[in-house]
Amino acid sequence: MSQRDLDRAHNELKAGNWNLGFRLFESREVRKLKFELGTKTPLMRTPLWEPGYSVDGRHLIVVNEQGIGDTIMFSRFIPLLKTLPIKSVSVYMLRTLNSLVASLDGVDTMMVDENCPQNSMRIKVMSIPALLCQYKKLPMEGPDEVYGSSGYFKFKGIKKTKAIGFCWNSNNDSWNAKAKKIPRELAQKFYNDLTKRHEVVSLQVNDDFIPAHLNDGSWLETAKKLQALKAVVSIDTGVAHLAGALGVRTLNLVGSASQTGWFYFPADTDKTRWYDSMELIRYEPYTNWEAGLDEALKRLCR
Repeated sequence: MSQRDLDRAHNELKAGNWNLGFRLFESREVRKLKFELGTKTPLMRTPLWEPGYSVDGRHLIVVNEQGIGDTIMFSRFIPLLKTLPIKSVSVYMLRTLNSLVASLDGVDTMMVDENCPQNSMRIKVMSIPALLCQYKKLPMEGPDEVYGSSGYFKFKGIKKTKAIGFCWNSNNDSWNAKAKKIPRELAQKFYNDLTKRHEVVSLQVNDDFIPAHLNDGSWLETAKKLQALKAVVSIDTGVAHLAGALGVRTLNLVGSASQTGWFYFPADTDKTRWYDSMELIRYEPYTNWEAGLDEALKRLCR
């Protein structure tokens, strides 16, 4: 399918026309899972779901395909797979993501390549809505809500704190990577201003200027710590998606409309259909970090 089909898919999804939009969304380009040249693993031999394929009686294996944020965002649909006439649901993703996604209701196991059962079928996580539409199993509350928008990752026994998490830099290499990197001096100024009113925790992978630091090699452990926070301020990256998926108040520094993913439209609002707890902070141009950080500070210190 063409770029025109993909643009139409985005427009339909922006309008809340989920069934048609998700079907057309299968025209997107994806990054294929890579295997060592010459290997013939049981998982590699399994067919990959395409529109029109039946999954009746299959063991479904959910695999990631694009970035961390996209995978987290579309994982909300995994519990609905159990409404299909299938045998089991397993996940086979990036090592750091596996345990997080496997914590969702409806996931039976994390797949080990060599133990892939017969009659299995892989499905890309962002293709799950199209599969559910094919079986007429995609419940939506209406054009203004996406399934799971109130939060779909939940962990018991997490004690809430008054701390605010801050993520200001990403090594993301996507088309809008430049809109995901706040200069250190501006990030440090925001931190200094915010600590006058709140305890602040770093959500970066590496140590920096914030003493309180979350450094986990697992998104599951990061999720449990995010759930304890009062709020999260983040650039538009996996951290922002995970905070929204947990139902934590999230101030997402998305910048200008020209540098923003399709799922955050319409551009004239500060809300997104995908996460009820997320507030979008917009500014022009996308490098106008001072305006975005000032707005975040204003909202947190009212």
